[in-house]
Amino acid sequence: MAKLRVGVVGVGPMGQGHVKHYKGLAGCELTAVSDMDPARRAEAATKSGAMAFADPAAMIGRVDAVSIATPTVTHLELALRFIEAGVHVLVEKPMAASSREAEEMVAAARRKGVVLQVGHIERFNPAFKAAKAVVNDPRYVIADRLSPYSFRSRDIGVVHDLMIHDLDIILEFVDDDVASLEAIGIPVLSHTEDMVDARLRLRNGALADVRSSRVSMKKMRKIRVFQSDGYVSIDYGANSLSIFRKSEAFRTGAVDPQTLDPSSLEDPFGFVFGQLLEVQEHSLSSTDALRDQLISFLEACRGEHPPEVPGEDGLRAVRLADRIQSEVQHYLAREADRAGIQLPRPGRGPGAFQERATERYGPDDLPTGGQ
Repeated sequence: MAKLRVGVVGVGPMGQGHVKHYKGLAGCELTAVSDMDPARRAEAATKSGAMAFADPAAMIGRVDAVSIATPTVTHLELALRFIEAGVHVLVEKPMAASSREAEEMVAAARRKGVVLQVGHIERFNPAFKAAKAVVNDPRYVIADRLSPYSFRSRDIGVVHDLMIHDLDIILEFVDDDVASLEAIGIPVLSHTEDMVDARLRLRNGALADVRSSRVSMKKMRKIRVFQSDGYVSIDYGANSLSIFRKSEAFRTGAVDPQTLDPSSLEDPFGFVFGQLLEVQEHSLSSTDALRDQLISFLEACRGEHPPEVPGEDGLRAVRLADRIQSEVQHYLAREADRAGIQLPRPGRGPGAFQERATERYGPDDLPTGGQ
């Protein structure tokens, strides 16, 4: 079978990872890279041996599949350009700056019959894969994703930057629509939200509390799922999975914590997490989620299976992210009105970034530097 010719558009920090892995994967040949920054473009080409282009359109005819790792506001234009040329596309999350743009991408991919995969990398995390086998009836979910300020992805707020990972996972676990939501958020170092707390109520009655910050002093990537038969805790950073279930003695009534005399217990903690609750803790083998994601994408391009994160799933996450961000903007407006202050005109966010980029480069030459 002939090797797939692949390319990478945007060779910033994220795109460099795509270049490195494509270069080492069997079954594909990295033939082209593109970036607006001449130095970055030249460096990627030198390290990989691929052809380098300032204009991504020059890659068409030279690639069968492409990764797009550029600022979010450029995703639609770039993705449509390749999709219309019959090229398979992996687009980094969030797949688009708005639900409308995501819908355009999905419709175009369906029409042209090409693979459209979205880079929701947590789907390839071993902790998530292990959790999928035991999460069966989520009723309450708590997700925390905290990160120090990275000076990246400044064209979008924290909802589309970080929270969208957990929104995708929650929707994958629960597989239901969000009936209503509440959200608050504040800008700290950006002109759009840097910290957000959202509560989601799904149609089946399940609840989810989702918290994200990109101005934290520490990193945290955890999600906890409470269901009828137990509690599952996923720590993406530590690559660990903990499962808590009621013991058989507790379920059958042989041991009743309500009637026990606590003074009779030598080790109350050990009794709870031993006699009342069964605990299984799993430290999972570390893998390179980005490499696994790209392997899966190439397999989908060859028709071996559908994409693991199809465009439809990316669209679903963007729709929910848009709703949460809209609620945050309403909250900020209410707070400003209550305090009698005028909110500053946003200088970031997809719309403002698009305006400035068009003023500087022209409508047909938007920046393609990596995230």
